[in-house]
Amino acid sequence: MKRFFIDIITRDIDLGAAIMDLVDNSVDSARKLRGDTSLEGLSVSIQADEKQFSIEDNCGGIPVHHAKGYVFRMGRPGTAASTGGMIGQFGVGLKRALFKLGTDFIVDSTTDSTSFSVELDVTKWEKESDWGFDIRVRDSIKGSARGTTIVVANLYPDIALQFQDQSVIDDLRDDLTSRHRIAISNGLTINLNGSPLAGAPSEVAGGDLIQAATETFTIKTPEGGLVRVRVVAGVAPTQNDLDEDAEPEAVPFPASEAGWYVFGNGRLLLSAEKTRLTGWGGRRGVGLPLYHNQYARFRGFVFMDSNDSSTIPWNTMKTGVDQSDEVWVRTKQAMMSAGRQIITMLNLLKIERQAGVSGPLAPISTALSSSKMVAVATSEDAEYSISILELRADVVTAASYPAPNPELGEGVTRIAYTVDIRDFAVVSDALDEKRASRVGRLTFENYYTEVAD
Repeated sequence: MKRFFIDIITRDIDLGAAIMDLVDNSVDSARKLRGDTSLEGLSVSIQADEKQFSIEDNCGGIPVHHAKGYVFRMGRPGTAASTGGMIGQFGVGLKRALFKLGTDFIVDSTTDSTSFSVELDVTKWEKESDWGFDIRVRDSIKGSARGTTIVVANLYPDIALQFQDQSVIDDLRDDLTSRHRIAISNGLTINLNGSPLAGAPSEVAGGDLIQAATETFTIKTPEGGLVRVRVVAGVAPTQNDLDEDAEPEAVPFPASEAGWYVFGNGRLLLSAEKTRLTGWGGRRGVGLPLYHNQYARFRGFVFMDSNDSSTIPWNTMKTGVDQSDEVWVRTKQAMMSAGRQIITMLNLLKIERQAGVSGPLAPISTALSSSKMVAVATSEDAEYSISILELRADVVTAASYPAPNPELGEGVTRIAYTVDIRDFAVVSDALDEKRASRVGRLTFENYYTEVAD
């Protein structure tokens, strides 16, 4: 019966998601310990190889009453207190992750006032009738570091094999960096196999002439829960050599960092998302347009926070959103409203770019070039509240940018043609320019200069 239970709870979770559950617990502990202040000095260290897996943090530890009440209890009691502002909800994540990784594990945790350890041989435990875990409470915490250490040995063969694959470790590193970018940016150190993860900043362009579109509000659910939502839509410099004027079929991959970044209680749920899920490709005038390279500068951020994590519209694995959740539906409306303002600005920017003007004749481009990258606030006091059936649009802080040059777009035409890729390479090398749109413009200008003379 226990083996059946283990198979059921681990069947639909992959290795990365299991490890993410364990890291979530450490991040939750760090946030609970420090609140909204800096996480500097707190750390999470992960070691993974074919012999064992371990994760160690100094983030305050797990209280004994939590360990007994739901962390090592089969099922979270309905009377359990809300985990205010945290990622975890049911307490199943830690158990599921441990059962996923191997057959022997030790959990050791110490807080300011309590200390305990749990040691389990899963193979023996499966044969016992008692479903409980032996939680050994220490009488003294003297000399013990405040934090939690988990070691899993006798890894399952498929898990050990994955840990030997460097590409799996690299993917895990990227996923951890992305999912916990807020905590890392706030000072938390996360190490994987001895190497610290680099933070991924959440920023948009800002300045005297450029401001992002923002909206901050609180949604009241029918059950009385409150979800604080902040939507920010702005622009950022393109981080690669993408040709923003190229036709979609001419560029095999869109700008990797463009799109929406959606967070639930600090954990990234969607990254660089630019499909119908976040409003892209909708009907004209309703949602955002189908993603095109000219929108490569688009950056949108959504922060959903709640003291009751069950009200966050994430899926069961906390790796995405529940599209049917009413909180998400209302939040998506605000995203599209803010996003359309940025799309308008990027369309005007394209007109300036195609006109080949600069300086005062290209006010938006000039303002962007003089702007600075501004960190996006992850939380603010709600400016207003709405019910699940209401969304007020009169409190949106609109995006700001210079008025466009009224002379652009008049008396101009667009030239588009195809050439043999080998011929293009010859001209591209001669002009030292790889972007097709620029090669086209330069060749036209060269020819025009010749015939005009």
